[in-house]
Amino acid sequence: MEMQPCILNCRKLKSLRLATVFMVTGLMGLTGCAGKPADTQASMTKPVGACGQQISAGEGMSLSLIQQQIQKGQYYSALAELAVLPDSSPDSLLMQADSYRKLGKWADAEPLYTRLVDTCLSGKAYHGLGLIAAYQGKVSPAVKLLEKAARVSPVSANIRNDLGFLMLVTGQDSLAYDELRTALELNPDHQTAARNLWFLLLKTHRTAQAETLAQRYRWAEQDQQDMLAAIARFRPLDLNQDPASRKGGTSVRKRGYSLLTQEAWQ
Repeated sequence: MEMQPCILNCRKLKSLRLATVFMVTGLMGLTGCAGKPADTQASMTKPVGACGQQISAGEGMSLSLIQQQIQKGQYYSALAELAVLPDSSPDSLLMQADSYRKLGKWADAEPLYTRLVDTCLSGKAYHGLGLIAAYQGKVSPAVKLLEKAARVSPVSANIRNDLGFLMLVTGQDSLAYDELRTALELNPDHQTAARNLWFLLLKTHRTAQAETLAQRYRWAEQDQQDMLAAIARFRPLDLNQDPASRKGGTSVRKRGYSLLTQEAWQ
């Protein structure tokens, strides 16, 4: 959710939503939403989808099982199961889009996310479109899409983290700090946001804050040395540069940057 001249060692692209651990450490990234248990017999017998639409008990169970497959990285089997569902609810469209994106099938994922921008899942839709744009090296459009996602879903730690990360790699340190602090306060267990913020604090010489954060998450001295080495190699991306003209690669990922969310990026 990658190479010179970059900082992040994306040798484990298994952590997008990955964890910003430029170079050697890798980056981390996305989470899902949990629903509240039904408190009446009627709501138990009439499950509803993410946008409040009624769905059958069988479809609700199927979607739950498919979500578990996605969480386990079983994207092909999830897509096969989604193909046999009776209709394309917002829930199933999002699962399809996320599965295709995680498989690197962006051409299949993009139109599905686009279909969702006018639904209650628009925040997730803009998020997915923003990640795809970033992977394709379209950094400026990616930032705009993630900003839209943050406006629609302001309390999503994953969205705020990914937006903060893009601000960071484009040299917008003040904006990056605000987004990453927001992500971490929304979800104190968000290791990816914590590492992204740590990188930023060390990069901007806020040593005391960086030390406090390192102690909080019990990072080792070697982790800090790796981070400092990454900072020494860091060169911000140009928001206005044509992706095809970038030396060393055409995308955020190819330049060694990985978006961090809490979902493994296969």
